[in-house]
Amino acid sequence: MSLLKRPGAASKTAITAAIRAGDAGRDARDWATAEKNYARALKLNPGLAGIWVQYGHALKEGGNLDEAGAAYAKAIAIAPMTADTHLQMGHLLKLQGRADDAAASYLRAVELDPELRFAVDELRHLAVKGVEWDTERLADAMEKPGAAASQPMTLEQLADQLERRLSSFQLFSETPASDADKRLLESIQDGLKAARKLSDAEQVSAQAQAEAAAHVVFDVSDLLSYFDNARLPTGIQRVQIEVITALLFDPVPGVAVEVCSFSKARDMWVTAPLPLFLRLCELALKSGDRTDLVWTEAVEEMQLALDIGRQLKFSQGAYLINLGTSWWLQNYFLHVRMAKERYGIHYIPFVHDMIPVMTPEHCVERLTQDFISWALGVYSHADHFLTNSEASRRDLIKVGATLGYEVKEENVKVIQLNADFRKPITEIPVAETMQRYGLKPSDYVLFVSTVESRKNHLSAFKAWLDLIRRHGAGKVPKLVCVGNRGWLNDQVFAMLESNPELRQSIMMVSGVSDPDLANLYKACAFTLYPSSYEGWGLPVTESLCYGKAALLSDSSSLPEAGGEFAVYFKLGDQAELTAQLERLMFDKAFRAECERKIAADFQPRPWRDLGVEIAETIKTWFPEGERHDAPPVEARPELGRYYWLRDVADTAVYPGMRSSEIFRSGDGWWSPDDWGSWTKPKGGALQLHVKPTGQKMRLYVGLLGLQREDCTAEVRIGGMTARKEPLHPGEHRWMPVDIAAEDMSSGVLQISLRSDKAQDFGLYTNGVDTRVTGVGVIGFMLCEADNMQARADFLEALTMRDLGELAKRR
Repeated sequence: MSLLKRPGAASKTAITAAIRAGDAGRDARDWATAEKNYARALKLNPGLAGIWVQYGHALKEGGNLDEAGAAYAKAIAIAPMTADTHLQMGHLLKLQGRADDAAASYLRAVELDPELRFAVDELRHLAVKGVEWDTERLADAMEKPGAAASQPMTLEQLADQLERRLSSFQLFSETPASDADKRLLESIQDGLKAARKLSDAEQVSAQAQAEAAAHVVFDVSDLLSYFDNARLPTGIQRVQIEVITALLFDPVPGVAVEVCSFSKARDMWVTAPLPLFLRLCELALKSGDRTDLVWTEAVEEMQLALDIGRQLKFSQGAYLINLGTSWWLQNYFLHVRMAKERYGIHYIPFVHDMIPVMTPEHCVERLTQDFISWALGVYSHADHFLTNSEASRRDLIKVGATLGYEVKEENVKVIQLNADFRKPITEIPVAETMQRYGLKPSDYVLFVSTVESRKNHLSAFKAWLDLIRRHGAGKVPKLVCVGNRGWLNDQVFAMLESNPELRQSIMMVSGVSDPDLANLYKACAFTLYPSSYEGWGLPVTESLCYGKAALLSDSSSLPEAGGEFAVYFKLGDQAELTAQLERLMFDKAFRAECERKIAADFQPRPWRDLGVEIAETIKTWFPEGERHDAPPVEARPELGRYYWLRDVADTAVYPGMRSSEIFRSGDGWWSPDDWGSWTKPKGGALQLHVKPTGQKMRLYVGLLGLQREDCTAEVRIGGMTARKEPLHPGEHRWMPVDIAAEDMSSGVLQISLRSDKAQDFGLYTNGVDTRVTGVGVIGFMLCEADNMQARADFLEALTMRDLGELAKRR
């Protein structure tokens, strides 16, 4: 037996008998018998590492966790390079609630055996609970050949694989090829072409990284999140794909481009593997089939990369640009602040619109609340802004002014989205698309849009009904509505369902591939976009790219998107909408003139030009040769004002509205809930920038106890314990803390909050909520210690349960 290498003076027969008896007890789940016999074997020969592991298992199953840990430790001391022993130690430490130590054991197991998938999965599960580990060590281990969760195949490797398949195919090409063979050959050749192209982009990008003076990091969090539930990109997703990939394929001199994603589970930015990102973008534009195995495998690979990949380390003074959105990431700005403090990064969001604030009636309540939360953060953290139209810039400045933020026009750059949507993709015949959807060329009007109230489908349907009754259904073109279902669309579908005339004349389509959508544009009579509010209006640009007249409302940015090439009606004027539709349907000379003008004068620009404009704008804002580290964000509380550390519950902005989240500091916080914020087990911190006055201050901080057991909560000021009190399960406790003048002499007040115990919500929620938390923090109020009026107001509001009004007081 391999286990019996050094039996010493003991009889091999006795050791073997003891081990067999132990194994029999183990197999029967008779842990007492297993423990007894493994102990007997180890007494005869204490050098058997494998039996120490089995002994540890028996002790663990018998409930003797500390003794089991000692047994595993003995096995590791004898054979430190055995990965499975470290895995078992990790399992035990997790059972004991020692999550950080468990992560260290799992990490060591992966380093010793990268094929040990169980250890990788355990690290992923711990990440969701907020446990951290050395991402560099894990990434190095996972890059070894044969790793359990191997890194994505490089594009060069993919190209080589496809070339081998192509060569093998050609060896047997003497006989006439069947249709299936031809399709296979075409697929391999297309894949080879794409792989070589993407591999070239990877090499070009690496060279640009080495030579660049400016480092631009594109955050694609919402794009990758979108891919979890959808495939074909809509407007904002397409902007991200096109601009970023264009810059990766053809970099701007002096500017390096990186791609990252904010991992909500791990609460950090993670580098997105470039080959996999490019592959996802390529696949997303090819088809809407989410069940395609190639697509699902690519999505899963990316998710794994985000779960276990390297934490992003920004270059000093880098530019973090989010071409999408981060509304749904409640801890996003906490990490922007940390990145500013550590790396001096500049945060430059692309603001596509201010729809939830400007037209909240077209948004669901939760979206409006999330957007307002994001808006409060974006005005506090952005160094500059990008936006897509003059209309969006005006709205951005207007909302900022309402909140009390001055946004200068020169700090907002308009990057118009007048790009060329025609792609050199593998085309399919127009006739095939027409047959698939049962359409005839020039016998339908195309309306491309998500189905939601803002897009104004109801007005379009009313106009169609009017036209059908005037001219007869046979003479009115069909209305083809292409787009997924959004929100607040019940009336749209109810109107369609209740009217047989409309059902025969209106077609609702979703999941249309890029080739089919291109053909739908090419073959339509004209396009319609009656939206009540837009940031830009990408379908307008698409229509013009395909040479088709577009009928638009005159709202918001649409006159900028359509320019002199579109036909307009006044928003809200149903008669004018119907009249303009009638004109475009039946006045063929007018429609032909519109198309002639578009063909002669409309000149969309390449997507790369948008990226170049962004890069050149950054160079203008931050001239080369100068150091441009962004200053940290300063959070200054108003004395006597209550700051509630909850997520935003408001559905409208008001003057002086401020974010309370901004006072949170460091990585010890979970995202805000509707009552406040849970800290992580190591505790959370508040950082308050205050003007030194030489006076003592009074701080009131609200804490929430753990849900199932008593704990002791501690408040520390400047590293020293200021107050420590017991908290019962679920107890709300407001702690008054006096702060000496010297503690604020630096102008920064550091407050640490923690509890001596932690809670694992996974145990109480059947794994629905996986967080492990420390004490909860409801909010705080700071005032001069001798300001009895402020103290009385706070205590009165607390008694009357009216802290919300005190939070709005200025």
